[in-house]
Amino acid sequence: MVDGFAFSEVVRKLANLIRIGKIAAVNGAQVKVQIGRVTTGWLPIVSTAGETTSWTPISKGEQVVVFSPFGEFAQAFVLRSIYYNNYKSPEDKNSVSLKTKANIKVDSDQKFSANTKNGFEFSSGNTNFKISDGTIELSSGDAHINMSSNSISLSTGDANVQISSSGIQLNCGSSTIDVGSGNISLSSGSITTNPPLCKCLGGL
Repeated sequence: MVDGFAFSEVVRKLANLIRIGKIAAVNGAQVKVQIGRVTTGWLPIVSTAGETTSWTPISKGEQVVVFSPFGEFAQAFVLRSIYYNNYKSPEDKNSVSLKTKANIKVDSDQKFSANTKNGFEFSSGNTNFKISDGTIELSSGDAHINMSSNSISLSTGDANVQISSSGIQLNCGSSTIDVGSGNISLSSGSITTNPPLCKCLGGL
């Protein structure tokens, strides 16, 4: 017959096999978890550890699952995380979402490649970089660079340069220089050269 103490110990270990708690303290890849009125010792976090590794900093207050082999917290490890009121799931549940206050680092001994059918966009402050099918756009404040399969456009303020297979066009306000196949045209309210054009040609 199992005595009362032994039975209680079995019940305790079974109850501790899987527990839900919240992160109480963080020390790198180890955390303390508060489970009810009990706070565990330092426990490791389940992650990917090998030639391919990933690391996402854990936050105090995250709700996690604690697995304890044989019901002993001394051997426990932490599986993260469960959404709850303080950390809610994204509103757009049909999109892959990454939101962080930490730095993001990608380190690979091999090439990095990404393939997307509907484009890629990256923003930092007032600088924006966008790739779509056949087009690359880079803008920062009033400066813009636009590249397509057969042309490049650079602009800032009233100045614009367009390079294409048919020629080069420079625009600034009301002045235009157009360089085509075998032709150069200039249009402006006035044309000034330094030194004067007549001096360059030997004068009259």
